[in-house]
Amino acid sequence: MCGIAGIISLDNSKIDSTIVDNVKRSLEHRGPDHSSSKFINQSTCLIHTRLSIIDLNDRSNQPYESTDQRYSIVFNGEIYNYKEIRKNLESKGYKFKTSGDTEVLLQGFIEYGEKVLDKLRGQFAFAVYDNEAKSLFIARDRIGIKPLYYSTYKNWIIFGSEIKAIELSNIIAFEPDIESYIAYLRHLCVPADRTGNKNIKKLEPGQFIRFSNNGKIEKTTYWDPFKISVNNNLDQETVFTELDRLLNESVEYRKVSDVEVGLFLSGGLDSSLLGKLMNQNANSTLKAFNVDYEESFEGYSGELEEARFASAEIGINLSEEKLNFENFKQILDNYSFYQDDLVGDEVGIPLYFLGRAATSSGIKVVQVGEGSDELFYGYDHWNRLLKLSEFMKPYSSSNNKFSKFRNHRMNLLSNMFFGKTTFAGGALGFNLGEISSLISDKGLLENGLVRIVDNKWQEYFNKSDAKLSKWMTLIDLKIRLPELLLMRMDKLVMQSGVETRVPFLDHKLVEFILSIPEDLLLPNNSGKPILKQVAKKYLPSEIIHRKKQGFRAPVGEWIKKDEDIFYESARNFNASTHLFNPKYLRKVFSESDYQKKWYLSNLSNWHLSRSSR
Repeated sequence: MCGIAGIISLDNSKIDSTIVDNVKRSLEHRGPDHSSSKFINQSTCLIHTRLSIIDLNDRSNQPYESTDQRYSIVFNGEIYNYKEIRKNLESKGYKFKTSGDTEVLLQGFIEYGEKVLDKLRGQFAFAVYDNEAKSLFIARDRIGIKPLYYSTYKNWIIFGSEIKAIELSNIIAFEPDIESYIAYLRHLCVPADRTGNKNIKKLEPGQFIRFSNNGKIEKTTYWDPFKISVNNNLDQETVFTELDRLLNESVEYRKVSDVEVGLFLSGGLDSSLLGKLMNQNANSTLKAFNVDYEESFEGYSGELEEARFASAEIGINLSEEKLNFENFKQILDNYSFYQDDLVGDEVGIPLYFLGRAATSSGIKVVQVGEGSDELFYGYDHWNRLLKLSEFMKPYSSSNNKFSKFRNHRMNLLSNMFFGKTTFAGGALGFNLGEISSLISDKGLLENGLVRIVDNKWQEYFNKSDAKLSKWMTLIDLKIRLPELLLMRMDKLVMQSGVETRVPFLDHKLVEFILSIPEDLLLPNNSGKPILKQVAKKYLPSEIIHRKKQGFRAPVGEWIKKDEDIFYESARNFNASTHLFNPKYLRKVFSESDYQKKWYLSNLSNWHLSRSSR
């Protein structure tokens, strides 16, 4: 995994080398092994910072150029099936100078064009510049594991792995996107192609863009989970057999590396199963990492004992670390910079320290269990809602207005009764009733971005085969996974130069699970029934049936130690934007919901860190 960026001047003016150096430095935490830039001409420059994982030789450094010098590529991620693609290209007469996946990707693009995306199995964001056509092609992987941002501002095209790479070019002005701020309050991330900066967009999962030499944009979606059909011919035995095969295959692919691959281990079903599958044929002990907290806090008992038990059962060498308030204070001032995009989940804090622990042990690559809960229904509140929906049918089907209840339970029941969106995604910051009370301009609640999930809800449930259970997974594949869970993993762990790989989100595995009928996938509305069935081959029942508690951080306990800091940032933010109703803002900070205080202060700090530059 690496950092990529590019700068193109559409009026052919010369790019200042200082700008290039600023962008390159902003990405060097993503690629500490090598960094370089390539001026294709005076008005076009590609930038790359490398974390060497496959073909460690300098010959695979980027930007990488085709033999005829027509095409240049910068690439972030891994193509796990690059050896198979290489064989096919060699049979067509292609020659290779390296043993890595970057050259395979470029040669594949030269041969197949955009259709190469259909052949890739991996996690990626890449850009190819065609020096003959003077055009740029950028693409993001199907699930959105790797980020890619871009800006078309005045006479400039700039793209990069992180927002700060574009911002620190000092070419693109910061202009707060208030609609994105409202959407963040609801989803704890920004959906679709938007960011908190009006002048910067992101490429959505499963999309590519062509930029012509006059700056014209053609955006195409090449993969969409909503278009995957259910296969009603599947039976239980086939489901178990195929799931077992795909899981093993996915884990094996994610061991493809010329450096050691480690594991983030919580001791729960997902990470323990990955550890067992990774360690089946290993000659050396797998290194795993776990963080816990010195302080105990309500609703979370820690996972260290469970991780120790799992590591002993599987034969894993476990590295342990405990965090405290002082660790939190260490990164608080820079946290908005580290998280890069608007991501409200505080779990990025322990992930940052997990990345540091891996680096300290000489590990550059780890496998993680992200995505399993969304695919196999591992969340208790999902299953409770599914059970409730069996008994409570909507009285009407109007989804235009939103429930005014601020209480989450009353809001949910009202939405169910009136046929509104009962599940807006697995991450919920403030419901629409709360946002209506919080913001000063009520008209902002009708903007398309904050209501994007409601429009998608109507579209999906107009289908005759629509299922609430399928909707839950699909909408999280669209918003929460790529723009919150995977972004906090990418940005905070990559701050230490560590690549995370997510076997549960292999696109072939995802496609298969989405094709399983509801009665086979979720026979009793209990958590992860088919995954637990497969896991019986590999893990003891103590791990399989361990009660889930989720990975958390004691942000409430930490806020209590110096609460004025958090309120002050929100007050300064509101003085700048006038977004919030001051009376209701004070009410939120006077109450005991510390998660909401964190969400507001996180947004405030993100905005203030940019508007003050």
